[in-house]
Amino acid sequence: MKNNILAVLCGTIALFGLGYLIYVVLGYHAWNGSGVEAVAAEPINLTTIIIMEVLYATLITLIYSKWASIKTFGTGAQTGLIIGAFLGALPALEIFSTTNDLIDITGVITGAVTFAIRFAVAGGIIGWMLGRE
Repeated sequence: MKNNILAVLCGTIALFGLGYLIYVVLGYHAWNGSGVEAVAAEPINLTTIIIMEVLYATLITLIYSKWASIKTFGTGAQTGLIIGAFLGALPALEIFSTTNDLIDITGVITGAVTFAIRFAVAGGIIGWMLGRE
């Protein structure tokens, strides 16, 4: 139980920190398209972003600890990469498919890649934390 709580905490920090680095410092936007500027929230609501990252980290921790028995950084990173790519691409594909000019295919690819990177690092950390005695 203690390892699960630490895994969620460390995963949340990794996801939030990498999200800040990728989306704010480097300036990449997961929903890269012509209409994004018109719908982006100003200012960004950090409370809901932190809640989202906690939920993502909890989801990964549950998958790793209950069903996959992942307890190493390498396996956690590999699995996190796959989970992140899916979680990034699926909503982007839905928005791309159901809206006019909100995002383009570059936004779909960017969403998949940025989520994959964030979830690979966080998944590795979560796997490592779960493997600690």
